[in-house]
Amino acid sequence: MSRSETRQAIERSDASGDPIAEVDRLLLDRARLGLRLILAGVAIVFAGWIAMHRGERPLISVVHVLNMLVVAGALRLLHDPARWTFNHVVGFVAYAVTIVATGVEGILAGDATTPLLILVGMAVISATMVPWSPWWQLASVIVTITTAVLTVATVVGSPRLFWLQNVGAIAPTLVATVFMSHALNRQRAAVARADRERRSREEGLREANRKLEREIEEHRKTEAALRFAVLELDHRVKNTLAVVQSVAEHTLRSSVSMREFGAAFSGRIQALARIHTALAGRRWKGLPLTDLIELVVGPYRHHAGSVSIDCNGILVSSELVRVLGMVLHELATNAAKYGALSNERGHVTVSSRVDGEGAPRLRISWSESDGPCVNEPTRRGFGMRLIEEAIAYEVEGRVTLLFPVQGLHCELEIPIPPP
Repeated sequence: MSRSETRQAIERSDASGDPIAEVDRLLLDRARLGLRLILAGVAIVFAGWIAMHRGERPLISVVHVLNMLVVAGALRLLHDPARWTFNHVVGFVAYAVTIVATGVEGILAGDATTPLLILVGMAVISATMVPWSPWWQLASVIVTITTAVLTVATVVGSPRLFWLQNVGAIAPTLVATVFMSHALNRQRAAVARADRERRSREEGLREANRKLEREIEEHRKTEAALRFAVLELDHRVKNTLAVVQSVAEHTLRSSVSMREFGAAFSGRIQALARIHTALAGRRWKGLPLTDLIELVVGPYRHHAGSVSIDCNGILVSSELVRVLGMVLHELATNAAKYGALSNERGHVTVSSRVDGEGAPRLRISWSESDGPCVNEPTRRGFGMRLIEEAIAYEVEGRVTLLFPVQGLHCELEIPIPPP
């Protein structure tokens, strides 16, 4: 095939999405249809000849039979559309054999007119029906003109070069079929390009529609996330306000003066604020226990050795962070006022472990040493009640407070919820 034909074939096939199927299928279907028509025509002529000329000119019958065998064989060979060049060659050979057989039959019958009409008709049909290139059509025209010249020259015993008059009359028509084939190929290519552009536009519209649907879905998800965030924020704000109100009321009731209330309330609100900020920074996904202890107890250090933290990397959930943080704040505040953190020699050790026996529980140990001598308080203030009751109330944990002389000791036992 020519380079332009190959390019046109690729352009046509691009529209269907299969690199060869469309153009090959078109060629195969048209070629098989043309050969069926030729086979039917030859069979009809052969049957008519037998009926009208019983026992006459047996060579014409042989030519008919050979022609039918060749066309029938070509039909059996043309079955795979992917065999592009093979299909062209086989179809052209069957077509050329039919042209030559038509001329031979005219010579044997002594008739030049009928073969010429048949040859012209075949050339026109092949140019319009079979989607081969103009070069194949030109080759068929050359075979047709050569056959016509030999037929006329053999049959017509007229003056010299009389056959040129007859053949010259059909030559323009035969040559015109080449241009017809070229024009039809261009038209097919134009239709294929238009179809490809249409499909491309449709695909572009479909892709734009899919993109719009994805954007709409993302917008819906964003709206849902925003609604959830607003509800969650409203819930957290209400909880925080309730905690602040409760802290204020209990601090006020347990304070003997406004100065004491102001200092205690300010410290507790600042602890809540630090916890809230840390949780927001981690998108409310909880805090590592070490970070929580450092966040709440760290501000009360006199120096680096004042507080020792020996905890595993367990992550404390956001629900537990607030209550545990407030308990640790009260322990740190009490140590800063009366215990180990009230002087520079005192020392606080905070350690933790996970008890895996039965239901897993987090155990946190708070131990003070080298501070002032400790006596068990006779009066339980709000801070002490918060230490003893908050864990049990909020998460069904347990708190044990001991007051040995060397310093306060607190054991926190918190159930770990299943993942």
